[in-house]
Amino acid sequence: MGVPGETTNGGRRLSTLSRRPLAAVLTVLVFSVLAYLYGPVPAPNVPQPIGRDCVELHLYSNGFHSDIGAPASIFPEDHPLRRMFPDAQSFLIGWGDEAFYYSDGTDLMLGLDALIPPSASVFHIAYNAAPASAYLGPNDDTAVAVSQEGARRFVAFIDRFLMLDAQGNPIKTSNGKYVGRSAFLRSRGSFHLLQVCNQWMARALRAAGVNVNARAAWLAGPLVRQVRHVQPTACPIPDSASRTQPRP
Repeated sequence: MGVPGETTNGGRRLSTLSRRPLAAVLTVLVFSVLAYLYGPVPAPNVPQPIGRDCVELHLYSNGFHSDIGAPASIFPEDHPLRRMFPDAQSFLIGWGDEAFYYSDGTDLMLGLDALIPPSASVFHIAYNAAPASAYLGPNDDTAVAVSQEGARRFVAFIDRFLMLDAQGNPIKTSNGKYVGRSAFLRSRGSFHLLQVCNQWMARALRAAGVNVNARAAWLAGPLVRQVRHVQPTACPIPDSASRTQPRP
C-alpha cells in the first residue's frame, strides 16, 4: 500500500510545481500588458499653441465613440476633402470598422467581430462639424487648442489613412449618417483590438501635439478626460474680429 501512496503524493507535488511556472507566466503577461497600456510615453515633439499661433479643434464624444471637428482652412485649398465638400467651413472626422460603423451600433456580435480579427476601416466625414455632431446623440464638445504646426501634422496624419482613386479623389463607400452632408470614405489601416476608433483618434491628437496615451484609449470618455487634463481647451481670442469666426 505504501508504493501507491508515494506515487500519489509525488503526483500532487509535480502538479503543484507545474502550476507555479504557469502562474508566474500569467503574472508576467498581465504586468507586461498593463505596462504597455498604461506606462509612460514620451510627449509628442510638436510646438504647443502660444498666442496667435493657435488652431482650435473640437473633440465630440457620446462617451463611447469620438469624432473630431477641424476647420477646413487648415487643409490645403486643393485637398481632396475640400474638393469633395467645397462649401464646408469645417469637417467632422471619424474613423472606425466599416461594418460596425454602417450599423446602428447595437449589434454586440458585430462589434466583437470588428475587434478580432483585424477588419477593414472607413472614414466618416461630414460638414459642418458642430451641427453634424448631432448624429452621435447626446455628446460632449471639448475644444482642443493646437499650434499651426500641430494642425499641419494633424492633416498629414489624416492623409496617411485617406485612400484616393486614380484621379486623386476620396473613394466613397456609402452615404454617411448625417443625411446629405456626410459620406463614408475608404481608409487605409485595419480596425482591431489595439486600434479601435478612440485609439486612432488619440493618435491623431498626438500627431497634433496633444500628449495623450493612445494605447489605453478604448472609450471616448477616458480620452476626453485625458485631453482636458493635458491640453489647453481653447485658443485665446486676440480681438473682437476673431469672435465671429465659426466653430469647427
